[in-house]
Amino acid sequence: MITYREFEPDLRLKDYIKSYWYFSIRTNTHNQFDILPDGYFDLLIVIKKNRIISTRLTGIWCKSISISYSEDTEVFGIRFKPLSIGGLFKFNLKNSLDNSQNIMLKDFDLNEQILIDSLNGFPEFLVNYLDKQFLKLISQNKSDKRLKKCFDLIDASVVNIKVDEVSNTIGLSSRQLHRLVSNMIGIGIKDYIKIVRFKRSLRDVKNNKSNYFRYYDQSHYIREIKQFTGLTPEKLDLKNNVRFIQYYDFESI
Repeated sequence: MITYREFEPDLRLKDYIKSYWYFSIRTNTHNQFDILPDGYFDLLIVIKKNRIISTRLTGIWCKSISISYSEDTEVFGIRFKPLSIGGLFKFNLKNSLDNSQNIMLKDFDLNEQILIDSLNGFPEFLVNYLDKQFLKLISQNKSDKRLKKCFDLIDASVVNIKVDEVSNTIGLSSRQLHRLVSNMIGIGIKDYIKIVRFKRSLRDVKNNKSNYFRYYDQSHYIREIKQFTGLTPEKLDLKNNVRFIQYYDFESI
């Protein structure tokens, strides 16, 4: 049996955290999953037999990756938005692009035993604990107002927003904006916008594979979907293939 659930963070954390998520696998087979780029980075807490066996921080993904888990594994994840760099933590992801690294929970001001105790109850208890911890960090750090406006503009755009439009709105040149974002997450603003468009297009692909309104034309749409997934939209079965765990319809099983 495979379980996947997502939990909303406290509203005061909406600029910094997309979601908390919980995954468990109880089958006796080795299962492989494809993780698709979404513009976020994750803290992954892997648990076996009520013991944390690894804590890893991923960077931003610019390509799909395959991961595998064996039976009796639990993973609790925190899906961070780029603005959490500076707003919650004082580090950058430049050297973690398309990669992950081992980290210490204390670097996030998190207590391992409290995490285990909370998860043994219900994931909701752990969410409450994490909300409280991250709300403390907000009061200790200040995010760059220019970057907040930048990411707000991209999040609010329905179709592909232009880099010049973003840079002019926040009062930076395109080159300054590129450097600022690249130093923060490892990719420039143009590539980040491209990933956000791809992420949004997957919602369209899931329900209507011929919907390419976010792109210049159908060939551009097919080419970009294939670039990030290795598959054409027609062959991308997000609803029914559990390999795409971010998009699989767990409620339907």
